[in-house]
Amino acid sequence: MTKQIRVLDNFGNEYFYPVEQSVAEVSIGRSQNNDIILGSKTVSRRHAIIKIMGDRILLVNQSANGCLVNGERVDRVREMRLGEPAQIDVYRISVEGPEGTSAPAATGPASAPVSRASTPKASTPDPKPKAKKKKGTQRDMGTKDLRSTDPADVAAYLGFLSPDNAPEEPRISLTGQEVEVVAREKRRELVRFKSQLHEELKERLDLHSFQITDYASPRVVRQVSEKLKELLTMYENMIPPPFTRDLVFKELMDEVCGLGPIEDLIKHRKVSEVMVVDRDHIYAELAGQIVLTDRFFNDEKSMMTVIERIVIPRGRRIDESTPLVDTRLEDGSRVNAVIPPLALKDPCLTIRKFPEDRLGVGDLINFESMTGEMAKFLARAVRSRKNVIISGGTGSGKTTLLNVLSSFIGPTERVVTIEDAAELQLQQEHVVSLETKPPNLEGKGAIEIRDLVKNALRMRPDRIVVGECRGGEAIDMLQAMNTGHDGSMTTVHSNSPVEAISRLETLVLMSGMDLPTRAIREQIANSVNIIVQQSRFSDGSRRVSYISEVIGIDDDGFVQIEDIYIYKQTHLDENNKVQGYHLATGYLPSFVQEFIVKGMAAAEDFF
Repeated sequence: MTKQIRVLDNFGNEYFYPVEQSVAEVSIGRSQNNDIILGSKTVSRRHAIIKIMGDRILLVNQSANGCLVNGERVDRVREMRLGEPAQIDVYRISVEGPEGTSAPAATGPASAPVSRASTPKASTPDPKPKAKKKKGTQRDMGTKDLRSTDPADVAAYLGFLSPDNAPEEPRISLTGQEVEVVAREKRRELVRFKSQLHEELKERLDLHSFQITDYASPRVVRQVSEKLKELLTMYENMIPPPFTRDLVFKELMDEVCGLGPIEDLIKHRKVSEVMVVDRDHIYAELAGQIVLTDRFFNDEKSMMTVIERIVIPRGRRIDESTPLVDTRLEDGSRVNAVIPPLALKDPCLTIRKFPEDRLGVGDLINFESMTGEMAKFLARAVRSRKNVIISGGTGSGKTTLLNVLSSFIGPTERVVTIEDAAELQLQQEHVVSLETKPPNLEGKGAIEIRDLVKNALRMRPDRIVVGECRGGEAIDMLQAMNTGHDGSMTTVHSNSPVEAISRLETLVLMSGMDLPTRAIREQIANSVNIIVQQSRFSDGSRRVSYISEVIGIDDDGFVQIEDIYIYKQTHLDENNKVQGYHLATGYLPSFVQEFIVKGMAAAEDFF
């Protein structure tokens, strides 16, 4: 039996969306990727899903804002009766039986939701949604198709746009300037043309016989380049305008031998992070700000090809049984990839680039990430073998700061570094770099960070540097710091020095050891000397916001921390740049005398 979804807005307007199949799944939300698009800003990007399974109707909430059915909040799943309304923001949504009378096509009142498809995604064209009008409650827009209406007028009236008439989001070229986005139909023509050339290139060069690691070799690049130039000469008159021969050559070379549309982003010196949301949306962090670039993938297959070219040479694998992977590029840039079924739409790829020019302490001072006095203090602390924890949020610059602090380690010391994906670039000669290993096809043979930390203790290290503690390895790291491996360093995810202590407690408990809270805190207080808090601010700048000393444990069993340096934010300037200053609190750490005794500082530096 054909059903339909009825949407009633706060103006009393009704809209009906036919569901032709007995089993269907209809997504509802603000994003243009949904089947039914609701224009209110308080509706989540993907707010809910209605599942129709014969006579059963399920409402699946996917928003923190929740849905209401009969005044009751639905946080997860709720079975609904035919005709029973669910409330999402100002909209009442219900599944009805077949409509008794025909209704005109939805041509658009002010608060109408927009339907992309009334049935699950299919290759057939989406049927137009139907709407029943109520007199006197909506603006008369005539019988004209909404797609022929001026998008600006519709946007001003509706507050949202349908996917067919929505203007393209402004995109940024590699020069950092906004670019005029070529219409989707023109892009499709280019994709079809490139696909034909690619197929002919495969046949002429027998690319099917190549291994995925062969494409970057100079021999293959030369062969592909020569043959592609021949093909472009033959088919030059078929290149769709406004695209040029040079553009097609460049894009095809990147697709065949490189990383496709993200090749230039990886090489761009000012891009610090590349984020592929789906085939149509590739974002980049440019000068601390996240911008939408002018790059696109052709299809899911081309996305998977790029991911495999990154993953396979590193001895990792990604498939349906292992749909997510952490690895690195050859230059050390960190890579995270997630593919379906975990990624609901297209594969997702995040690449945090490793800077070509390794930053030094002078660069951080010039960037106002810290002052010269703070840098001098941290250098003395590292040289005097103080155990350091670098704390901060994602993308705050923890690894960069860890690299900088490691430059203060003496050249004669034996250092063992341990990471999930090797990013650290220590300049000393006596450095042993260890990296974790994922499980094999049978799910066996994995080597975790904790295993490497335990093994490092048998390698006679002077210092152990762990790229990031995020599991039970924290207890092994603390024990190493407290048993003759002074001067060790690691990073943790937290937003302040106080939270870093709590985070370490939690990580120790994750080791499975049944330790009392006080024992864990005593271990932390005895092991950690300094916590350096690295923060990323609203304008994209990254600064050291705290340098604190762990001084012990009080009578109530809490770890005591004293701030040595802090950052005070004062205001945002006219360009929305964060303004402020670093401040010495006046607290003298307990190991100042040690600096003086070892000849690293004079008494007048502090007293």
